[in-house]
Amino acid sequence: MSFVRKPRPYSSGLPSLPAPLSAPPSAPSSRAPRTRPARPTGPRSSWATAVTALAVLGTVVVLLVGATGLVNQLWRDAQFRSAAAGVSDVMH
Repeated sequence: MSFVRKPRPYSSGLPSLPAPLSAPPSAPSSRAPRTRPARPTGPRSSWATAVTALAVLGTVVVLLVGATGLVNQLWRDAQFRSAAAGVSDVMH
């Protein structure tokens, strides 16, 4: 029993065709690994390049701001310790 819908002769205006022959049995398929098609080597998407560049730039900015904040904190701590050492010298 076939579940394929048969075309009706009046649907396209063409004469009806004889019933198609059944397909020959296919050879048993061996489980060969699928090969992926090679990526195109043409020009890449400008959007992908722009997004990657912005991501790299954002990472650099975040690292730069974080490193600058750390250096400023260490510098302020060193100044505070120096001032505290000076105050303790005066007290003794």
